[in-house]
Amino acid sequence: MTVLRAFTDYPAEAALIGRMLAGYADLEIDLMNCAKAVRGDLDLALKTMFRGRGNSQRIDLAAAIARRPYEDLGLAAEFDTAIAAVRYSLRIRNLYAHCTWWNDNSGELAFANLEELAKLNVVVTDLRGLTVNHVNVAHLQSQFDYFEYADNMLLGVLQAGNLKAGKPHHLGVVIPAFVAPPPVTL
Repeated sequence: MTVLRAFTDYPAEAALIGRMLAGYADLEIDLMNCAKAVRGDLDLALKTMFRGRGNSQRIDLAAAIARRPYEDLGLAAEFDTAIAAVRYSLRIRNLYAHCTWWNDNSGELAFANLEELAKLNVVVTDLRGLTVNHVNVAHLQSQFDYFEYADNMLLGVLQAGNLKAGKPHHLGVVIPAFVAPPPVTL
């Protein structure tokens, strides 16, 4: 038996899902760098964000230590937009990280979250109560593009903060135009 046989049937979808699952860590690292830049302290940013477990907590902690400095630089709205984009990316990542995948012969890759049934206060005797969702390449690509937007927001805020603080910065890295988040599910 092949583990994740459905991904063999849907390789393009599998590649995008894998890039989002593995790539989410890059968003957290760039968020840490945003906090480090305005606090001037890598040790503080790293240990505050990564000593505990939990992605949502990391975002909350980074926002707590970095928002005020970005506010002082006149970049609070931009920083808040970047934080919101990371939170939304985490929502997408968590949806895919905590589910099972299969080919239901619908023409689209199917998935469901077993935690949905596990949280019910009833005896579960079969899996028919699962909410079945589907994804396709176009949907996943729009989500992956949003991950890249979130990353570009973080990098843009970081560089804009460095510029306003009189620190070295990359001239070619700017805050991108707002991108509306794509649907989490089809």
